[in-house]
Amino acid sequence: MERIKNYRAAVAGPEETHESLSSGINSIADLLAPTLGPVGGHVVHERDGTRGPELLDDAATAVRRILSLGDPKVDVGAMLMRHIVWRIAGQVGDGGTATALLTREIYLQALKMLTAGINFRDLEIGLQAATAAVRQGLKDTAYPVETEDDLALVAMTVVKDRNLAATIGELSYLLGPDARVSVEKFVAPFLAREYHAGANYKAEIASFHLYTDPIRKWAIYGDSTIALVDDTLSEAAETVALIEAAIKMGKKSLVIIASHFKEEALHVIVRNQTEEKKKISILGIQLKEIGDPRRMAFHDLTTLTGATILGRNYYAYAAKAKEDDLGEAMRVQVDRKTMQLQPYQSRSAAVQETVEQLRNRLEGLRVDDEERTDIINRLAALNGGMGVLKVGTNLKQEREILSNLSERALTAVSQAHRTGVVPGGGAAFVHARKALDKLELDGEEKFGVKVLNDALDAPFLQIVKNAGIESPSVAALRLEEAGPAYAYDVVRKEIVNARETGLVDVTGVQTAVLETAVSGALMALGTNTIVFHRDPTQSMEP
Repeated sequence: MERIKNYRAAVAGPEETHESLSSGINSIADLLAPTLGPVGGHVVHERDGTRGPELLDDAATAVRRILSLGDPKVDVGAMLMRHIVWRIAGQVGDGGTATALLTREIYLQALKMLTAGINFRDLEIGLQAATAAVRQGLKDTAYPVETEDDLALVAMTVVKDRNLAATIGELSYLLGPDARVSVEKFVAPFLAREYHAGANYKAEIASFHLYTDPIRKWAIYGDSTIALVDDTLSEAAETVALIEAAIKMGKKSLVIIASHFKEEALHVIVRNQTEEKKKISILGIQLKEIGDPRRMAFHDLTTLTGATILGRNYYAYAAKAKEDDLGEAMRVQVDRKTMQLQPYQSRSAAVQETVEQLRNRLEGLRVDDEERTDIINRLAALNGGMGVLKVGTNLKQEREILSNLSERALTAVSQAHRTGVVPGGGAAFVHARKALDKLELDGEEKFGVKVLNDALDAPFLQIVKNAGIESPSVAALRLEEAGPAYAYDVVRKEIVNARETGLVDVTGVQTAVLETAVSGALMALGTNTIVFHRDPTQSMEP
């Protein structure tokens, strides 16, 4: 449908607001619901009228195609759901449809309570207490992933391709929970992977004259002195001071890692490399990160190498560098995109101490905290090891979808490493309702607990419904009676041991689904007024 161009700006009160929100929330939930589960269907998207329809079974991709449903009143709730679904996929790689269904059910159940006169604040307190109880219940029933096949099963739930899932499982298994894996796209059917050892940072060589292998366009140095300069090296005197300090250390090579090199300082390095009887070989590397990511990269490089950071914001300029300011590394390799650094074993204790601090900090953050990505990247660099996943198809649109799915699958398996897995197919939420029995809340707060209790089985019921099984509520009751180790296999139509059959979901994903759904529902419930603009801005990004 086309957007209503001449819709006049208007203000909606509480009653009309929730009517509009309900319409939009239901529209997106209904759209995505058929895709949930192993026998779910597809969302059909008509692209531009000149090509065939696009079949989508991925919630995040489907909602990104929606810019408007044609009615500003419906769009308010629809765009809220669009944002929620896209956000959950970016955070944990999966769970978009489950989040949409759970958000819808919590919102509608709670709206009934509010209509009946229950106080919003009491309802919110009850919901938040119930969320904490279920989150702990999920954690208590989780068990760790132990094999490459376990991780491949997790990846399979996202990419729906066995070969790709197996490759992602291998990458994650070998590189660990803090792996940094980049996805490269190819214009042909293609699947391959590469591994690069050592801490990895986005960087580039300061000059093509410094390549040790001009054909491959890289430089490799072993057993090197390391200088860290979180600043621009501008003057020749600064480079000379670093060289003199490195020569005193007795090593044959110096690697200068800086924010940027200006011509005068770089000229000293290049001229040194062209001399026949040079005292030391020098490599200049520029980090590509900017702002806080670059500052933290230098901080972590200090841990890896033992070098002191030099620069105008630190205790000394490069021009005053001394022997004690320099560190060392076993091996450094740099090309046009990446620097790989392997530290000496003597740095292990300092590195592991920083890693533990970062992991503890990560555990204390909400899944939607923006700092999580930065910490995960730092952990990947400190733990060493980088992978490259190469995927390709003939069609551009398919290539983009495949690349996005691969990145989200990598995020999901990383979550599986950290948080373990729980019975899949919505079973974990069904079992987690028992955690709510222990909650004892006073007054109207208990209605918030009831809301979540009544909503938690929504993803499971939809999966069973999609499989064409009659009486989904009976299946939920049978599952609950079987116990927390079991899931319902809708293909075989029987209760199975989740761990033995591999029918699992990632604990971290389920926790994120729960928290995002509750947060989104509360946001909608707390909205009492909507201002409709005549021509609202559309955005490709949810």
